[in-house]
Amino acid sequence: MHETFGLPAEPAAATAEPRAGVTLDHRRANSYLARPGDRMTHIFLLIDGWSVRYRLLNDGRRQITAIFVPGDLCDLAWRGEESATQHVIAITPIRALCIELGAFERQIERDPGTRTIVDHEAHVVAEAQSEWLVSLGRRNAVERLAYLFCELVERIGVVNASGAGWCDMPLTQTDMADITGLTPVHVNRTLQKMRRSGLIELKARQLRLRDFAMIKKIAFFRPRADARRVGSPVSGALELFHGAPASEYCFAHAEEARLTPA
Repeated sequence: MHETFGLPAEPAAATAEPRAGVTLDHRRANSYLARPGDRMTHIFLLIDGWSVRYRLLNDGRRQITAIFVPGDLCDLAWRGEESATQHVIAITPIRALCIELGAFERQIERDPGTRTIVDHEAHVVAEAQSEWLVSLGRRNAVERLAYLFCELVERIGVVNASGAGWCDMPLTQTDMADITGLTPVHVNRTLQKMRRSGLIELKARQLRLRDFAMIKKIAFFRPRADARRVGSPVSGALELFHGAPASEYCFAHAEEARLTPA
């Protein structure tokens, strides 16, 4: 399950005929979707897999500035730029629709539904960036990691009947450090502390928050009323850019999580 994060390796929808300017793209883990200075002529709609955007300083230090998960548009910032300003790299194997920016803009112009999806996604991105700034400036180590975990569960995970949150977790401790502004050693110690406290379980590339409500309080996490879930309006963009219903992509990991025992 982990290699494709709950999605079939080749879903039926992948054989459908995409619209003009749209192709299905496969990338291996650790392959670049963009490097600084690359002229960006397209945007990706992730079907499965994860990628991150990061800024690399001249001395080699890295700050991850965004996480892209299934259903995300990667990267909306490319709409207004002639070239990429940061690296974007796949941290797992990914499948994505590769949409020419011209086709993307035409779809927005002629279809109010697409415009709504893109506007909503831009709003979600702005909210996430604001909260990451709060984490870097004011949250302590436990609060930073707790916030990150709550955000990911809200975006792509589920909360079961007993109140436990669950999601896939391909991020390494180094990745977590480069998101939260901590050192890998500090992240390791903080994760151990959270495990000993019974807050989290993290193994086999899966994250479980044992008491989601409690961890939200620790993180000063504010859930959105329109919190995105699998099957959300963003994933509905698949129907707009590909010749098959989004349901045929089978975002199955969330359904399986609901059956995970507490």
